[in-house]
Amino acid sequence: MGNWGTDGWAVAPGGGVRVDPGGKHWLEVMVQGKDVDGALGAFVFTHDVITENPPHAHHGFMKIVYVLEGHYDFRVGDATFCGGPGTMVVVPKGSQHTFTTSTGGRALFVCSPAGNEELFLDMSLLGPHPTAEQLADLNARFHTTGPESGEASWRQMHGEDQPTVTVSAVR
Repeated sequence: MGNWGTDGWAVAPGGGVRVDPGGKHWLEVMVQGKDVDGALGAFVFTHDVITENPPHAHHGFMKIVYVLEGHYDFRVGDATFCGGPGTMVVVPKGSQHTFTTSTGGRALFVCSPAGNEELFLDMSLLGPHPTAEQLADLNARFHTTGPESGEASWRQMHGEDQPTVTVSAVR
């Protein structure tokens, strides 16, 4: 006889906490760190086309991104990837990363330990027009930094001279 431990739970679509960061983008927090001893956090990000997205790094957690709908271009450190539904990208703790999508879509984000979901929940408390000071405080609390001074933008980093790995389904 095994030890099954504490009962789990399920979160149905629409059963999480909705966060509206603005525009045609929103996310639903499905698992908060406070509910799982800080082990992880998870949310589904639903959004329109994203053509520009400044690179950033989270120094307090790593994350995976699993594409549910749409087509994405990712950059993690010096590596670039692109793919559609079923593609999973691993973002190690402290790695500069970003993504764009010409189609819009949905993606599941899971971070460990928790933190990414809490960052968005706290961001939602700032209202639709947070000040630069409020955002700087939020980034400091969640150990998130932007690109080093003088680093190229995502658009510049996504130049023709950089190989991109296209991820396709294994059959």
